[in-house]
Amino acid sequence: MTEEIIRGSVGISETSHQLLVSLVYDENSVEVDRPFLSIVEAFRFAFAYAYSQNITIQKSGKSVTVAPRQFVVDDYLELLRDEVLASSKSLGGLISEYAEAGCQKMDEVRTSGKSVLSLME
Repeated sequence: MTEEIIRGSVGISETSHQLLVSLVYDENSVEVDRPFLSIVEAFRFAFAYAYSQNITIQKSGKSVTVAPRQFVVDDYLELLRDEVLASSKSLGGLISEYAEAGCQKMDEVRTSGKSVLSLME
């Protein structure tokens, strides 16, 4: 029997999407904590942080797709293969759950007045 991995797509809740948009650099707001150059870059950071902490959250409400040409789920196949097979989730779905959790943590840190990048400490 061959174990087939469903690729799926990545997406986050509207709330998390709004957070990521608010974290993208804006030359008119240089004093604001906006350390990322794109939404995809912020999404990758959210994913990587939550993955490093082993935390996931299922998104709720309306979902917003993250640019599939800029965030290729196959790039994460080897990293997540065993977890995807054990969970019966799609690769994109699992990545999305990590990113959703990362967004929640980034929002908590930002709300507390700290820089989002302080999560790397």
